[in-house]
Amino acid sequence: MQSHPTPTPPVTARSVILGLVFSLLLCAMNSYLTLSFGVIEEGPTIAALFFFALMLPFGAKSITTTEMVIVATMGSAGGSLGFISNFFAAKALTGEPYSVLDMALFGIVSSLIGIVMVVPLRQLLVLKENLPWPGSRAVETVVRTLVEKGDPRQALILVGVFAVLTFYVVFNNEDGFGWFPAELHLPASLAAVGGAVALSPFAIGGSYLMGLRTCVGFLFGAVILMAARPYMPLPEGASPHKYYWPGLGFLVASGLTAMAVNWRTITASFRSMLALGGKTDDDDPVLSGKALAGFAIVSFVACAAVLNLRFAVNLFLVVVLVLVAGLIQNIIATRAAAQTAFNPARVMGILLQGVTAALGGKSAAINLTGAGFVAGSGAQASLLTADMVYGRAFKVPSRWQFWTQLLTVVPCAFAAAYMFDWIAAQKSLADMPAPVAKMWAESAKVFEQGFSALPEGATTWLLVGAAVGVVYTLLELVPAIRNWLPESIGLGLGLVLAPAYGIAFFVGGFLLWVVLGRWLKWSDATLTTIAVASIVAEGIGGVLKPVLSMAGLMGG
Repeated sequence: MQSHPTPTPPVTARSVILGLVFSLLLCAMNSYLTLSFGVIEEGPTIAALFFFALMLPFGAKSITTTEMVIVATMGSAGGSLGFISNFFAAKALTGEPYSVLDMALFGIVSSLIGIVMVVPLRQLLVLKENLPWPGSRAVETVVRTLVEKGDPRQALILVGVFAVLTFYVVFNNEDGFGWFPAELHLPASLAAVGGAVALSPFAIGGSYLMGLRTCVGFLFGAVILMAARPYMPLPEGASPHKYYWPGLGFLVASGLTAMAVNWRTITASFRSMLALGGKTDDDDPVLSGKALAGFAIVSFVACAAVLNLRFAVNLFLVVVLVLVAGLIQNIIATRAAAQTAFNPARVMGILLQGVTAALGGKSAAINLTGAGFVAGSGAQASLLTADMVYGRAFKVPSRWQFWTQLLTVVPCAFAAAYMFDWIAAQKSLADMPAPVAKMWAESAKVFEQGFSALPEGATTWLLVGAAVGVVYTLLELVPAIRNWLPESIGLGLGLVLAPAYGIAFFVGGFLLWVVLGRWLKWSDATLTTIAVASIVAEGIGGVLKPVLSMAGLMGG
């Protein structure tokens, strides 16, 4: 008797509608978080968990893996596009800010190029190569835990932790109602150099998703920053993270070194490109050849028109951005993330700025479009390719993920633009941490004016930080000592964030990984739920505070 495979559950209206809602919320939330911390959680796990919690009253058995995949895909599309706020902020830090329309148009056309590139990326990195995809496998595990094992406790934990922490964020004394402290100060000698522990839900929750070594890196970065404070040319009382040159040097150099030592990944990417025309046994094509050609032509023409007419980028540079930023850097970045969970988007942005400047786009306004293209196209290409990995595991047709992600592009591009415009009106960008935006802004000035554009002494600190970043990243390659070294990305970000946040990431990592995970044996699913609820609480609470203030319900 012949067995028949179980049919894939269909896409439902509720999954598409809620997926779009989550994509908009995550886009707005991450626009705030990326300027506050320099790191974001793209959103697939967040969207999946919240969809499960909302649908649970209708019965756990009614929730299908297809729905979870579609919601996770759309959520990651919006959440990752929030990263483009760094491009908007870098432009505002170097000159006249973009209009909302220009920001939205840039987000749309760069995203369209990224979605076009998903088709070759999927053929190269999903169908032809057997890569580990740690992030995608983690999402797959969460979906299986929720749907196949049916764990309703996670919904209760999610809602409870989210509600409590959102209340705390809105009512703390960091632009809130002032009922609770936003940080705990360390002894006076340390407080004088920025020593404190930020009671930040994002830092506490995000620490679990980043890993314990990264959290230790944050701590070391904060300690080094405080120790170096007396030697920095800063006004008395200013926090050491305001002098971010050594941290920027470390981040850029360590990222470039990581790419260099992973040269096999890069060369394999180029070999994959050369094999692009080869035959593939694709049992689940994203688009037909004619449909892909038509979609690609429309996307390329729209991109050329917008960049040329609205951003003064000549057609030659448009072609360079499409080929280098849209395809080559996405292959390198996506493959790196698929193998190592390291996505070099921050550094790739600077590299594309350099390419743009070298080919005639020297001005800050033009060379920054290279970084912007990395943020826009990479947000769609890398994440949708990774989404298709867990979609394939659940036998969800790739075309369903393709078209539902495409639905998010226009609304999320406008959401990112309006959200950034609103944030910039509420807060001074110079006073926000915004490490990635400031990295790109300073790089833009250097490409335009040379190192003379930097303040006095900044070049020395930048080069010292870069030298340490190279050596440190090479030391991480030594297996005998790697596990004993703080993770370089955490260390670099710890050098540019306020010490209170660096210490908070470590406290969160110790609490979740060691106390709750190792000692009290809480499950990975529960800890992931707590982490997701904490991240969303910080984002939603941080956005709510200016809203309440504008409504006259809160002072400040």
